[in-house]
Amino acid sequence: MERLERLAERLRSIDPVMPSPGAKIRGWNLVLAAVEQSATVRSRSHPVRRLVLAAVSAGVLLVAGAVAASADSLPDSALYSLKGVVENVRGALAFSPSDKVAFHLDLARTRLTEAEAMIARHRLDLADRALNGLDDQLNDAALVVQSEKQSDPALGASLENRLVQAIATHDQQLAGLQGQVTNPEAIAAIAQARDRAAQAIQTANKPASSNGGGKPSASPAGKGSGTSATPHPTPNH
Repeated sequence: MERLERLAERLRSIDPVMPSPGAKIRGWNLVLAAVEQSATVRSRSHPVRRLVLAAVSAGVLLVAGAVAASADSLPDSALYSLKGVVENVRGALAFSPSDKVAFHLDLARTRLTEAEAMIARHRLDLADRALNGLDDQLNDAALVVQSEKQSDPALGASLENRLVQAIATHDQQLAGLQGQVTNPEAIAAIAQARDRAAQAIQTANKPASSNGGGKPSASPAGKGSGTSATPHPTPNH
């Protein structure tokens, strides 16, 4: 069990690797070829079983293909709602505080990528929604850290360090994005996202009883100006 736990900790530090679209297509083609070959061999002696097998295999491939394709979908894609379902399942399977923080930070990184893509496509409504999702995930991670610091200060401090580093990285990306866009609404949305991300650290530092489980609100200054009203975190060197 100790070896497995050490392996799990090492795997958590490795960024997920997604197969390329070409690799996905080749994989499905191999599966289809294997199913077709198996059905052909048994076609003479088991016609009903062959039909059922083909129908089940087609259904499995359809669902699996849609799930795989939804992993890279963006908010303007028809598969994006399926992506949310898969994320909810992943969240339900995160039991330990470390897994929960890793899950929320991974989703925060995903939401930031989506926001950048939507700003590039001039879909500011979807970009704003993605930025709100980014801040919600950071705040959820902060609440996990806040709770863990009460029960296990050592682990809570370690999780807080991961949260601070993630927020610092996101803030650098948001600052770079803020310097590239010219739309006032996009600039204001990014500034607000930076303010709320910084407030997630404050949430993690509060006693659990004083926060009440609520989410930090955006600073009014961040909504109306192009600069953040609160200091932004810097990466630990």
